[in-house]
Amino acid sequence: MMSKDKYSIDSGRMRGERIFSFCGRHRFLFVGMTLVLLVSGWAAFSRIHLTTDVAALLPDRGGRAVADFRRLAKAPLARRIVLRLRDDGGVGRRKLLVVADRVAVRLKAPFFSRVVSGPEGDPGQLFSFALDEWPNLMRGADYDQLRERLQPDKITSSLERVYEGLLQPTGFLQKKLLLADPLDFRDLIFPRLVSLNPLGRARVEEGHFISADGRETMLLIETPVAITDFNGARALVAELDRILKEEVPAGITPVILSGHLYTVANATAIQRDMVVVIGASLLALLLIFLFFIRDFKAFSVFLLPVLILGPALALTGLIDGSISAITIGFGAVLLGVAIDYGIHLYFALKSGTQAPAVTVVRLAPPLFGAALTTVGAFSVQLFSALPGQRQLALFAIFGIILALLAALLVLPHFLHFKPGKVEEVIPRGRRSRRPRLVLTLWALAMLILLLFAFKVNCVGDLRRINLVPDSLRAAETSLKSVWGEVRGRALVFAEGQTREAALQVNEKLYLILRRDFAPAEIVSLAPVLPSVSSQMQNRKEWQKFWSAERLAALRSNLSRAGKKIGFSATAFNPFVDSLKKLPPPLTEAFWRKIGFGALFDAMIEKKSTGVTILSLVPDGDKLAGLSRQCAALPGVHLVSPRLFNREVSAAISSDLQHFIGLSLIIVSLILLVLLRNLYQAVLALLPVLAGLISMFGIMGALGISFNIFNLVAAILIIGLGVDYGIFMVYRLFRGSDQATEKAVLVSGLTTLAGFGVLVLARHPALNSIGLTVLLGVGGALPTVLWVLPSLARLRDSE
Repeated sequence: MMSKDKYSIDSGRMRGERIFSFCGRHRFLFVGMTLVLLVSGWAAFSRIHLTTDVAALLPDRGGRAVADFRRLAKAPLARRIVLRLRDDGGVGRRKLLVVADRVAVRLKAPFFSRVVSGPEGDPGQLFSFALDEWPNLMRGADYDQLRERLQPDKITSSLERVYEGLLQPTGFLQKKLLLADPLDFRDLIFPRLVSLNPLGRARVEEGHFISADGRETMLLIETPVAITDFNGARALVAELDRILKEEVPAGITPVILSGHLYTVANATAIQRDMVVVIGASLLALLLIFLFFIRDFKAFSVFLLPVLILGPALALTGLIDGSISAITIGFGAVLLGVAIDYGIHLYFALKSGTQAPAVTVVRLAPPLFGAALTTVGAFSVQLFSALPGQRQLALFAIFGIILALLAALLVLPHFLHFKPGKVEEVIPRGRRSRRPRLVLTLWALAMLILLLFAFKVNCVGDLRRINLVPDSLRAAETSLKSVWGEVRGRALVFAEGQTREAALQVNEKLYLILRRDFAPAEIVSLAPVLPSVSSQMQNRKEWQKFWSAERLAALRSNLSRAGKKIGFSATAFNPFVDSLKKLPPPLTEAFWRKIGFGALFDAMIEKKSTGVTILSLVPDGDKLAGLSRQCAALPGVHLVSPRLFNREVSAAISSDLQHFIGLSLIIVSLILLVLLRNLYQAVLALLPVLAGLISMFGIMGALGISFNIFNLVAAILIIGLGVDYGIFMVYRLFRGSDQATEKAVLVSGLTTLAGFGVLVLARHPALNSIGLTVLLGVGGALPTVLWVLPSLARLRDSE
């Protein structure tokens, strides 16, 4: 009597053969349906919104990376072009500034909207600020210094300096200032201006920013061209280069630093890489075709990804609402696994050992198992903290399912081989002649690589996966050495529903910053623009301090000391009288009037939801403690490039550990259910483990870090490795002698030809993907072709 299992298997095969026959009889119907699917899929995809936001690469769960990334873009120089003109020697300051002015005049729309070469107002009013704003700004410790300066001996010393200053050749120019502030109260105010200098070591001469060594001037250029707009950035850079060639003479070197240059450099490198990579890939695929296939029918196999790409993208976009350009770029890499199904089907049908219907039905279980395990591996990424990873996983799942359906239902009816054209099939008994030697060498290699695998670290610095040309790296280094820390500061945001509320939060923030940083290290508006409520309080303290008795004593001391030196008895009465007057509260309009409009535009953001005020501090080790203090202050957000990179690195590391571990668990459970044999399931999993150990081990040995991009490729290795393992297990233990070894080998080689050649790319992101695939597949293929047959032979010999 036939067993129940055998009956169910035979009945299942019969149903499969009937489905195959039905599809064959209605071949043209399926061709039409396939074309409709192809056209409708690409049409639907064309209507879906395409995004290029790099935030898709940043964690949006359990952290604030996306918000921090957008805040980092608000740094004063992040969206501006920094143009430095350097005197190479002999040109002179005067000519350098003339050239800077000529260049500034030429920088006009549509590429340039504003050029700042120095303060845009009347810097002379800074003296008015230093003489008039004492009541609005002085507070706390300032009054201790005032008391010190009001001592009779200090008054005498101050007047002696005033007298000596008036006797100098330029004394008549300083007379008004010296008599208006004989006790140097301005020295308590002028140091506050250091907080308005975001250019580090810059000083202002003749209305221009000048470097500390006196050999450079700087232009800060605003542009409407988005940094991410490649075509616009390329045109902008070309226009700027043209103007500089026409206006900058010999002896002056222009140095440009801008995000647009990075965009152009990276896009140009990727274009160059695509030429090299596609050329190398086509050559490799041609060699594979000549050595292993030599049949033009195989081209239909390579068209399989084209068939499913559009519908898979459309389905993903319908669920997510939009498609990231990153998904399109790297989704094509993920769908490389789809071509493997067609390759196995091709070699199985070409072997000619059975009728096509029987061949397809017998191949269906391993194809289904391979697709199911790959979907399982990618499904864990649906829980990633990175939205880009989640969308990639969704795209890969749709693509793999569609590829499986197309391979089983459509592709076989386009692969017809003449009877009797039998491909040599390697019989089950032909395996490694020295299995123990093969296994010993393999185990030794895996053990050595495993020792290095734990040395791999993860990096979240997006700059490290972008191409930075040597010229831009040199420009960054020289900018820091000449002008100080201009671009690498941490940003601290004080937020409030109104301008007054934001200023109050900003004052509290400044007090916290002063605990760890010197005034010269902080760029902040708090020292020069307190809130109105603080100014009102300061004015009350000022009036309280200058009592009638103190003013009378000061008048008497000034008169007595002045007479001894040679001043009239009433020379300083206007100064004493001015102490009783209260100026209007200090406002943002005052600072804009005297030339700080560009800085205030960069430091204050006004929206309908509120006002945000920016401060800058050095990005160093002190920020760990500062971050905790800022978190405890409502309305304050600290964004540090270093802390941001650590946060992204931590998210990548967490994803890497959790997803690889969870993927292996899910794949193992699917294998157990599919194969119903623990030993066979372990064998099918060995290529995955060997691929991962090879990848991590070699990367650890070479000091190569994991990043956002090759994290996706790591999951791809799991999908590819388990596919190879399933087909080989069916070949060794399930009687599936359908040229499996050649199909697995060709699948691996096509993967390396398609994606492993990315290792030839100069761009770090593309190179990292190619390296990951190369190392992973390079470890999985030998395991499938040599180790699994050796293990099976040893088991047979027992």
